[in-house]
Amino acid sequence: MNPSNLLTFAVVARFNSITKAAHYLHLGQPAVSGQLKLLQTTVGEPLYERRGHQIELTAAGRGLLEYAEKMNNNFQQAQEYINKLQKINGGSLHLAATMTVASYYLPKHVVQLQTLHSGVQVFLETFDTQEIVRNIHDFDLGFVEGAVETEQLPINYQVIPWQQDEIVLVLAENHSLAKKYPESVPLEVFTEHQVIWRESGSGARKTVENALEAAGICAPVTIEVTGVTGVKESVRAGLGIGFSSSQALRNEIKGLVARRINPPHGLTWQLNIIAPKEMIQSRVAKAFLKLCTG
Repeated sequence: MNPSNLLTFAVVARFNSITKAAHYLHLGQPAVSGQLKLLQTTVGEPLYERRGHQIELTAAGRGLLEYAEKMNNNFQQAQEYINKLQKINGGSLHLAATMTVASYYLPKHVVQLQTLHSGVQVFLETFDTQEIVRNIHDFDLGFVEGAVETEQLPINYQVIPWQQDEIVLVLAENHSLAKKYPESVPLEVFTEHQVIWRESGSGARKTVENALEAAGICAPVTIEVTGVTGVKESVRAGLGIGFSSSQALRNEIKGLVARRINPPHGLTWQLNIIAPKEMIQSRVAKAFLKLCTG
């Protein structure tokens, strides 16, 4: 059975007229009559009888109309949904991001998206970089810390360099290092003081570990916490020194200070976006990428 014939049947039944249905559908009357004949042939018995310029459904036609109307309603709803997507006033956007990016980089862009396109629903989940890479098919876009090898990704995905950030040392404002080093600290402080380490999947931790390894410095891991907030609160409580994205200290008012690590250039890391190749990106994903990279 051709679904188009069933949809045409629903319209004809609504108007009780082939002529009016043809006008509504922007089709010629012979085309509508032809679809109805094909549908009757498929069913195997008459679906309507002519009464002058109108039609009257048979018992079989009335029974079939129930299903035709359901199909027509679903078709109309699907068309409305597509129209919303085309105007980016509907649909959803599923994002995956590392905790730092989700906390300090994405919120303003999400607000911009929903201000411009109020009908879009945004879902944001946080994972470490490797989890995002492994499960990228579950999301429209992934925002990660550090390098991602393209060989790790499905063939239809790409890595878009996004922003460079700096890893800074997080200190209590009365800590001896804050007084000794008013601007920058050497890497050696990681062996001289107890360090609050991020979880093993953290991009910030990997950046620090790579820098220490390159300098031939071995720093023990005695305290490990999850997330930037855990680092800041542990440092605030006097458990040791920590490190985080510079963005995490940007709005810190009292109690903590930041120092550059490894002067004079500091300790930088790359933030990247994992996205489907442009030809398979949804309209919402394209709009969000434009806000993030524009």
